Amino acid sequence: MTSGLWLLLYGVALAWLSPSILTRLTKSGISPQIGVAAWLTAIAMTVIAWVTAVVLIGVAAIDGLKGTSAVTLCLELFGLSEHGGLLGLSGSIALTIAGITVSVLFLVRTSRSVTRLRSRSREHANAVLLVGRRTTRPGVVVVDAQRSAAYCVSGSPPAIVVTSAAWSSLARSELSAVLAHEQAHIDGRHHELLMVLRAMAAVLPRLPLTQHSVSAVAELLEMCADDSAARRHGVDPILGSLLAMAAPRHPIPADGLAAASTAVAARAMRLAQPARERAKWGQRLVLALTMTVMLSAPALIELLCHH
Repeated sequence: MTSGLWLLLYGVALAWLSPSILTRLTKSGISPQIGVAAWLTAIAMTVIAWVTAVVLIGVAAIDGLKGTSAVTLCLELFGLSEHGGLLGLSGSIALTIAGITVSVLFLVRTSRSVTRLRSRSREHANAVLLVGRRTTRPGVVVVDAQRSAAYCVSGSPPAIVVTSAAWSSLARSELSAVLAHEQAHIDGRHHELLMVLRAMAAVLPRLPLTQHSVSAVAELLEMCADDSAARRHGVDPILGSLLAMAAPRHPIPADGLAAASTAVAARAMRLAQPARERAKWGQRLVLALTMTVMLSAPALIELLCHH
């Protein structure tokens, strides 16, 4: 039980403190894939810590019904007595019930929100496939518009949408790079990931971790798609298309991932001035250590409170 309360506090610390740390570590996008992994690790460990805490506190409450009258919290790390009473039996039961209730509500509301977002995305994909002009490239359609834009939406099948302005104005190499960028989003299932993060942010609007993760991960996923397109077609075509389509502002559906609608300046600078290998390995090491600390903290809590 003692570790359950520390896990509860650990989850709170991650939810409120990790966003500022991760933002500083990942904003440059030197290693975007590992940056995404770091944000997802923080979210996963927060949820796991809270769920595990509820389970442990619930087990302690059941034990309390069998005769234990108090729940204890290990305080040795603060130089206090070996164990101090913290919660009575009624407090343990109340905390367990509250935790279970919040967990169930979070799961149900998040699932409903993801379902709504997925349904809307599929409807949009089906609509553009019906309305847009088919091209020789599978899943790519052209819609009439005077502004250059390209985006993709998930569906069955997914669709890559290119406006007629972009289709006619971009050079062949730039257009190929844009399509490769959008295909990278589809292949990586970036839509599904962002749907879950947006659903969690909608359910927990005041939690810093869920709120900051949406924009941070969206930027990093765009950088991941940039890298994928650059590996296939080179840096110049993707950089040229990014700048060409970023000039005018153009509306993009909320469920779409557009090539030139997120962190355009940072991505252009990153492509034009790529980081050195030493800097890449340095950030990878820092992020790996950060994830290791987040993953190992629960085991350390268990060790310290039961040594």
